[in-house]
Amino acid sequence: MANKGHSDPNLFGGYTHYDEKGNKIGRSEPGLFGGYTNYDANGKKIGHSDPGLFGGYINYDNNGKKIGRSDPGLCGGYIHYDANGKKIGDSSPQLFGGYSHSSGDACYVATCVYGSYDCPEVWTLRRFRDGFLKRHTLGRAFIRLYYAVSPKIVAHRGEHKTFRTFWKSTLNAFVAHLNARGYSDAAYFDDNK
Repeated sequence: MANKGHSDPNLFGGYTHYDEKGNKIGRSEPGLFGGYTNYDANGKKIGHSDPGLFGGYINYDNNGKKIGRSDPGLCGGYIHYDANGKKIGDSSPQLFGGYSHSSGDACYVATCVYGSYDCPEVWTLRRFRDGFLKRHTLGRAFIRLYYAVSPKIVAHRGEHKTFRTFWKSTLNAFVAHLNARGYSDAAYFDDNK
């Protein structure tokens, strides 16, 4: 849920990586046969990422040991896993290229307002996302925009009580509307199709 920074496209077809305070922490440059070679802030090679069989990347340290994978997300980003398959974060596309990174589950407005990714209100909203928005072109465009903008809004305004109060009342009304239309608030696991 915590912001872990962002990656911006660089001039050489790769990405320059920054922490949550805007300090450069490294870069990834395109590899010869696809994938990326990863470097730290001082330019020292720290590993590489090779294309996965079904999209995404398999990540290796500088000794060739597998340290995790990055699977394609539903809206153009990536979901990151460690070597044991445990989710460790995600990257959401930014509006003008590059990615915003979060540890665990990204902290979007609904997660910020309700304090958890796993609560009845967010389960309802996730069902609506997967059951309705993802099935329509405009809905998918809205999801992409939301995933690109929401983490930035939360990073700048999420600590303000007025922000959370306004969005909680707005989301409560919308969730009640969805519940009345048959969207359940029972525990939900994301549809990753």
